[in-house]
Parts: sequence; structure tokens; C-alpha cells
Amino acid sequence: MNKTKALLNNITFQFNISKQLLEYHLTSLGQEEYRWCSPNAGLYLKEKNGKWVADLPESENYHIGTPSIAWTLWHITFWWEMVLDHSFGEGTLTKEEIKVHEDVASVKTAIHSLIVKWEEILANLKEEELYSKAYTAFPFNNEVAFHHLASWLNLELMKNAAEIGYVRFEYASAEK
Repeated sequence: MNKTKALLNNITFQFNISKQLLEYHLTSLGQEEYRWCSPNAGLYLKEKNGKWVADLPESENYHIGTPSIAWTLWHITFWWEMVLDHSFGEGTLTKEEIKVHEDVASVKTAIHSLIVKWEEILANLKEEELYSKAYTAFPFNNEVAFHHLASWLNLELMKNAAEIGYVRFEYASAEK
């Protein structure tokens, strides 16, 4: 197996594990739990002037508290849509344009759509694209090779899936 094929196989393998963990947490996720905020609540979705918006932290300090599952799922759609647009689209999408999903069913649909798009990209990558910096405008300002961006996406997905799992444990053990 050549070096490029091995690298792409590793990226795909990591993505599939990250995706499985996310799917494990999403499968039984209901609306009440989706919108639930921990007593230590930090980042969450809120309605502002009839429109749903996501809090955007000025820092990632621990004192901001535990993000809600809804916010974490918005965050997944945020960075993934930004990567897709800035790597393979027009490169004009902003965080304010990322849809905030009020309900769990629509965010699940959006994430499954992003999974399909990402799998298509990985399946059709050419060797030169894997090593190119041209497709890494977000979040790396075209300073790293695409395989680094793909590895970062896998890490973000795994981290966010783990955060969702943590909040699900907290929700299940909270007194209601």
C-alpha cells in the first residue's frame, strides 16, 4: 500500500470511529435532553428577537460552564459547514449564517447530511489534494496540508461527541 493510500485509510478509519461515537449519542437523543441546560450551564441556544442563536464564547476558559448538547451540536455544524464552504465551496460562509436548530430532529438531519458530504470528499480525494494547502482556509489560513485539516476534523468530532456523552451522563443523573 502506498503512503498516500495508507494516510487516507487512517483518516477514514479515525473518522469512522468518531462518527460511531457521535451516532451512539445521537440515536436515542430526544428533544428535552437536547435543549436541557446543566445547572453549571455555559453555552446554549437561545431565542433572540424571534430567531434562535448560539452563544459564542470570547474564550474557552473552564469557568464558562458546561455547554448544552444543542450548543455542541450547533458547534459541530458550525466548524463542519465552514470547512466544507471554505475548502470546497465559495469560501464566504460566516458563523452568523450557520443555522441554529431549535429541534433535535433537524440537527440530526443536518449532521447526517454533513457526514455524507464529508465521506464523499474523502472517497474522491486525489493524492495531490491530500497534501495541498489550498483546501485549508478554515480554520488554518491555508498553512497546513489537507490531511492535517482532515485529522483535525476527526479530533473535533471525537471531542464534541465525548462532550455530548458527558452532558448525557449529567442529564441522566440530575434530579428532575
